[in-house]
Amino acid sequence: RSQLSVDVPDIDLDCNLWTEGYLDSTAILELILWLESSYNITIQNEELTPENFATLRNIEEFVQRNTAQVGSGTSSVRT
Repeated sequence: RSQLSVDVPDIDLDCNLWTEGYLDSTAILELILWLESSYNITIQNEELTPENFATLRNIEEFVQRNTAQVGSGTSSVRT
């Protein structure tokens, strides 16, 4: 499994993970699978946007929105 080459505290929350070279296409797929498994959410193709996954802040906010939706029953939950 791939790992980030730096400690997470060294990455600014608003650092663009793509342009700075922290994520490539393989790493984003692994991230998506990990998020789905860890948070019991399903990430739809239309949600795979820079607004959701470009920065650590974007990822955190996306997961918070989707886990809140799961709790309210408005999001698709994997069984």
